[in-house]
Amino acid sequence: MSLMSVDLYQSATDPEKFLALPAGTDPSELMGPMTFDQDYAEVKRYQEGFEFDPAQDYAGVNAAKIAADLLTVKWAIYRRES
Repeated sequence: MSLMSVDLYQSATDPEKFLALPAGTDPSELMGPMTFDQDYAEVKRYQEGFEFDPAQDYAGVNAAKIAADLLTVKWAIYRRES
């Protein structure tokens, strides 16, 4: 799978929770993440235009699931595990 350009957002209420969106997507236009978890109701930008490689290992996250969610529902929520 090729690289995906994503914007990463961090929950304002739980710093271990993140939201990944295709680059340029406005998180305020989404309802899905907040439906599953109110910690995503307020997010702050963590990293813009991150070149996400679904084949790479990222500490504490399931890259394959994030990629699958981005491709199917256009957003992914995840918690960084230690």
